[in-house]
Amino acid sequence: MSTESGLRSRVDDWLNPIVVKELRQAVQGRFVSAALLLLLLIQLATLGIYIVSGGDFASRFDAGRNAFMFLLAILMAICLIFVPAYTAIRLAFERDTNVDLLFVTTIRPSAIVWGKLFAALTVTILIFSACLPFMVFTYWLRGIDLPSIFVLMGASFLVVALAVQLATFVACLPAGRVLKILLSLIVLILFLQAFIATLTWSYYSLSVGIGSRLGSWTFWGPATAVLMIIAALLGLLFALSVAMIKPASANRAMPVRLFVTAMWGVSGIASAVISYVQRDNSALSVWGILSVILFSGSFFVAVSEREELGPRVARKIPSSGLRLPAFFFFSGAASGIAWAALMSLLTSVSVKLMTASSVTLRAGGSVRESQVWMRGLALYGIAYAMTALLVRRYLLSKWIGAKFTWLIALLLLVAGCLIPFLLGYLISFNNFNRPADIGGWLITNPFALGIESYRSVYLLVSSGWALLATILNVDWFGEQIRAFKRPTAESFTGVIRK
Repeated sequence: MSTESGLRSRVDDWLNPIVVKELRQAVQGRFVSAALLLLLLIQLATLGIYIVSGGDFASRFDAGRNAFMFLLAILMAICLIFVPAYTAIRLAFERDTNVDLLFVTTIRPSAIVWGKLFAALTVTILIFSACLPFMVFTYWLRGIDLPSIFVLMGASFLVVALAVQLATFVACLPAGRVLKILLSLIVLILFLQAFIATLTWSYYSLSVGIGSRLGSWTFWGPATAVLMIIAALLGLLFALSVAMIKPASANRAMPVRLFVTAMWGVSGIASAVISYVQRDNSALSVWGILSVILFSGSFFVAVSEREELGPRVARKIPSSGLRLPAFFFFSGAASGIAWAALMSLLTSVSVKLMTASSVTLRAGGSVRESQVWMRGLALYGIAYAMTALLVRRYLLSKWIGAKFTWLIALLLLVAGCLIPFLLGYLISFNNFNRPADIGGWLITNPFALGIESYRSVYLLVSSGWALLATILNVDWFGEQIRAFKRPTAESFTGVIRK
């Protein structure tokens, strides 16, 4: 009996307290139970009305498919609105009202985010399991098979999981209510797009008979790529959520950059293998372009990081030869920009070397076009970020803090995309009949790299712009590089006394 009691005590200690608290409140509360019962009634009423009003099913071969799509639409509408909102609102409220308790608790930030996510996914599984009998019943109406039902239910669950993690990330942001409301509206629009895309893909998959392709590479190849992308997005949003609820004095950026670097390497190898097996470099090109898009966005985030490291982070700086590689992964604006620039360069060089060394990887898509997009997006990203840094340092330093530099960069990007185009449209009096006619007015638009006749001009302008903006900020870089060192005992004692 003592052994069993000790084992129960150890298992109880291993359980995440956040999971226990969230699930206990979900089970004891009336909101989750009422929502679940309402969903069951809606599913039952929908299926009953469809069967009663459907007429003779003996001569129809699409009744099961149509009924399944109706039920799936109801299920996804409930899950994409109820579960993310239920999780995010509770977390946002706790973050705003108990922020001091959040920072001093012995529970790790990763355990807090993981507990919230696990509890939300448990509620999602409960909802899916309650609706699954109605979904399976559509098999008897003909027009759909059981493997297709389970595949589509699994894919829908992944979409809901991604939505929950995105909502959790927004709730973890240390922002005001106005900004969180605006971000919530944007996320709601994304959920609507995800709802439409999921139903469209589900209907197409049922039309082509996705359940009959489970034993072929035509299913598992794209499915593996999609699973890797979803896993990468979930991991990235999870790492960002954990970083957002850490105190400002912590080394927030290191776990995020380590995870992104690891996923970059794993996904790059997988994309190269898929391209080699299919004898088409499209997967490798997509990996390169998506990676550079992520790193280009990282310039906007990095330029808004703090410029001085606190004693808590500085004490962890290696004093040996690991100081140089550690610089790229530690928190800090200069470190973030250097890491994003290095990863963008490594992505372009890796794709170039792999396609140049293998005839198989050169087949398929245009390697040159993908290289243009990778180089152009990275150059424009660093150009806009460095320009925003200049504007904030020399023009707006008294009114805008360093953490809002991303907003300046975003406004510059919007202005660079719209103002030249509008000027060209007004001067030319609606004579833009071809893409080449407007290409000269889009040299500040990173999304215009698809205009082939102006690609060399765009790369030249973005290269010169990025180089000039970086040179003008070289003193800013130098200060942070010189300050990146472990503090001595005397200096640390002086900081404590102050």
